[in-house]
Amino acid sequence: MTNSDRGNPRPLLRRDDALAALGEAARWWGCDVPEDPGAGELAELLEGLAGRLGSDQLDERSRSAAETMAKVAEALGAVARLGGLLPAVCLWHLRAAMEKEQQARGRFARTAVPQPAGNPRSVAPVS
Repeated sequence: MTNSDRGNPRPLLRRDDALAALGEAARWWGCDVPEDPGAGELAELLEGLAGRLGSDQLDERSRSAAETMAKVAEALGAVARLGGLLPAVCLWHLRAAMEKEQQARGRFARTAVPQPAGNPRSVAPVS
């Protein structure tokens, strides 16, 4: 079975491109991302983000996004543990992380995103 067999063809994905995209996504969420982050660094940042989002017990969107971002951090943690071993498995985890991040981001498409300092920033709609 190939990607095109599933009826939902996906572009080819490289590890570096996926990590760069997830780094940009972490910046979108207000994380202070170092230059050229690795999977482990991104996993830690997004785990912290999930904790911040989950602490808002009154907002269902935040709790739901927190659960999804925790899955993103889990996937990145798996990539970090695998290192250079099993590249196909790493790419699967990276693809899953990117899809989950997009799901979480969609919950905040027209709202403010929590910042580490507690100052929300306006976010443009996600297309």
